[in-house]
Amino acid sequence: MSVDIAGLREAYGGELLTGEAELLAYSYDSALDRGRPDAVAVARCAEEVRSIVGWCARRGVPYVARGAGTNLSGGCVALRGGVVVSLARMDRILAIDTARNTAVVEPGVVNIKLQRALEALGRFYAPDPASYKVCTIGGNVGENAGGPRCLKYGVTTNHVRAVEAVMPDGSLESFSLSDEGPEIISLLIGAEGTLGIV
Repeated sequence: MSVDIAGLREAYGGELLTGEAELLAYSYDSALDRGRPDAVAVARCAEEVRSIVGWCARRGVPYVARGAGTNLSGGCVALRGGVVVSLARMDRILAIDTARNTAVVEPGVVNIKLQRALEALGRFYAPDPASYKVCTIGGNVGENAGGPRCLKYGVTTNHVRAVEAVMPDGSLESFSLSDEGPEIISLLIGAEGTLGIV
């Protein structure tokens, strides 16, 4: 399947990478799999993620979400071509509330950046995968990352209380552990963006 790059560029107002060297850089992660995407959409906000996923959904174009690409599972490799949705530029810590022991972050926040911000306040984020110096919180969520401290404190799913996610149809939804009905967050965490891009 070839992607209509001109149509994609026209529909997507954000940064779009299509150069051969750029696509090669996004064709692998820390696993052995390789897959060249047709384009990389560098999202800077949830609306841009919603826009690109909606465009892909309407045209049957495959897409994968990507943080820093440090995962060992091939989860962010575009094995069937299509579009890589890069979340690395969504890298802001939006709020830290020590009274409620919560932090609100964008998915591209590097794990160590959050750790250092919390450390200054006498707190810490328990999941600490081996790549914590370069991996992103969104990637931690996508892979349900753990690390040595998970033996005592649990993996990512044990520490996420709420998420916003772009669903496969392009809609933006919010989920919380306090929602009535089925608990959706645990389905999204570890699903590598297949059920929704957090």
